[in-house]
Amino acid sequence: MDQPDHHEPSSRRQRRRRGRVALPVDPDLAPVDASEGAGRRYPPDVLAAIAAGGFLGALARYEVGLAWPAHAGRFPAATFTINTSGAFLLGLLLTVILEHLRPARYLRPFACVGVLGAWTTMSTLAAETDLLVKGGHAVIAVAYAGATLAAGLVATVTGIGLARRWGVPG
Repeated sequence: MDQPDHHEPSSRRQRRRRGRVALPVDPDLAPVDASEGAGRRYPPDVLAAIAAGGFLGALARYEVGLAWPAHAGRFPAATFTINTSGAFLLGLLLTVILEHLRPARYLRPFACVGVLGAWTTMSTLAAETDLLVKGGHAVIAVAYAGATLAAGLVATVTGIGLARRWGVPG
């Protein structure tokens, strides 16, 4: 077992467990401790907030897909736009929530995990890329996957930058 490094910040020391560094714990939530080895469970009210947000995000994504369907052999613009806008909104919203607002039990689980988690769709990106390759459109598939990754990174950084520039008071 690793010994804690007394020179590292206490938050990092607190996350170190059994020689592994755990991901940061969501500051808006207080997980219910499960028995040893069973992991963590989150309170039902927080899970309900995530589910409600997920319902809204998935419904919105479904409606955009109906209004702007993908066509065989063409760049899937609807999914590209959905994923890029979701990356921007996650960067913007998470920065505002984490840096400018007081912790709120339901805001981040509802909006970020629920709504935007269901709005964005890596599975559709993968399925559409696969269909493009199988349909003989490998160049479009590679361009689509690469453009989605690049645009998502730029959109996220832009959202973070805007949130920091606006300096929303907390």
